[in-house]
Amino acid sequence: MKRFLPRFVAILLLLGIFIPHTSQAGLVWRKGEGWTWESSGMPVGNTPQDQLDIGKQFFAKKDYGHAVAAYRRLLRRWPNSFAAEEARFGLAESLNGADYKFKAFKEYQNLIEKHPNSDRYEIALQRQFEIGERFMHGYRDKTFGIRLFPSTDKAIDIFEQVVKNGPYSKLGPQAQMKIGQTYELRKEYVSAVHAYERLMEKYPSDPLAEVAQFQIGLAYRAEAKRAEYDQNSANQAVASFTDYTVRYPQGDKLKTAEEYQTALKVEQARGSFQIGQFYEKNREYKAALIYYNDAIEHSPKSEWAASARQKVAALTARVNQPGAAHLVQPTVNP
Repeated sequence: MKRFLPRFVAILLLLGIFIPHTSQAGLVWRKGEGWTWESSGMPVGNTPQDQLDIGKQFFAKKDYGHAVAAYRRLLRRWPNSFAAEEARFGLAESLNGADYKFKAFKEYQNLIEKHPNSDRYEIALQRQFEIGERFMHGYRDKTFGIRLFPSTDKAIDIFEQVVKNGPYSKLGPQAQMKIGQTYELRKEYVSAVHAYERLMEKYPSDPLAEVAQFQIGLAYRAEAKRAEYDQNSANQAVASFTDYTVRYPQGDKLKTAEEYQTALKVEQARGSFQIGQFYEKNREYKAALIYYNDAIEHSPKSEWAASARQKVAALTARVNQPGAAHLVQPTVNP
């Protein structure tokens, strides 16, 4: 018992430091409720309606800390009362107003799960979506009043929950799009592609499906550039932009998709030409011919293709001349 007391006192001191209050506060015990931390003189209701009114009064004055305490007391004392639904919404709104966004998100989730037929369902879903956007763009949540590091992980978790909560609501496809965009902000382009693909699979008729198809091309394009021009990602980008032009011939991004497609093919031609040069330098002429021909195939009208044609003509004559077999060395990976 002697060992326990110092720890208990230390905990109370920490609570006194980190829990904001405008007046003297302390632990209060009530029958049927147990111990709670309350500001001195804070009013309490004798019925669910009285307690709900107290929470509303604090909220109206933007005194979110006391509003949170009032709503929590109602839910703790009368969890199954007629006022519980409104109290849960009030608690979430108060936490949101106090800038405890992730806690607010969780309370909106409690409302959605415990009161699935609530008139506030759509509002709660909208609030969750808005909180997700805040985290997506670098919001730093608070714990004990202290701002922590930004967390895009929370943004993804929140948007995924919005999709689960309202898969057929207007926010469903929007939240799925935000998941992809968040991954792009994190430069996790392959994960972004998967998110956009899920959007197209789940909401093929939604206008955002067209946007997702274009974003898939952009994500693969970004991945190709990042990996010293990864040919596989470049191929995926070209295929994605091609899919866009086929699926959406009247699309808003048609011209841009065609321009990106052309530029990517030129870049692919450059890559193939340079690999061909490597093999040629190492006297592996047959391998060099393969890549020079690839350069021509990727972008027939490009400067790289023109140079590749010259290389093909020269190497073909060289490889085919009598006694040229000794010029071809074993294949070496570049």
